[in-house]
Amino acid sequence: MKKFTTYIILISLLLIVLGGCQLSNKPNQDIFQYMGSYIGNNSAVGNIITQLPQSKAFKQVTLQTKKKPYGMVIEYGDGTGNIKNSVINNATYLIALVKNVEWISFDFPNEKYTLTRQEIQQWYGKDLSDIKNEKDLKNLIQTNLKDKNKVNDLLKK
Repeated sequence: MKKFTTYIILISLLLIVLGGCQLSNKPNQDIFQYMGSYIGNNSAVGNIITQLPQSKAFKQVTLQTKKKPYGMVIEYGDGTGNIKNSVINNATYLIALVKNVEWISFDFPNEKYTLTRQEIQQWYGKDLSDIKNEKDLKNLIQTNLKDKNKVNDLLKK
């Protein structure tokens, strides 16, 4: 059943691309149009992921929608740049935009990180659903990524 769900998600993403809906290569173009999306909306989730850092290394996403807590596993190939910063950035965007996602696993070939909504919101000291625009979200992320000890503490597991 898990393979079937993965295939459905991949086929849906392929149809989006082939159907003319642009999955933008331009980072964060209109990404807040997906605010309030649900994890079951694989089109919205896929469009968000493809607009975030490491999108060129993105392979597939598997959505856990059968039982709570809802979450997703995002698989990547070899990433570039600062993977930890990308993980925090991407988790922040997904949690801010997807209403019912409670956890996200980021699987890179040599690294795996899982973050929960609660961990991220405690890390920021803020409910991310209160943020209504990309400028404020970017500022929040950048301010917190400056503290490397704080970044390492969040991603230690």
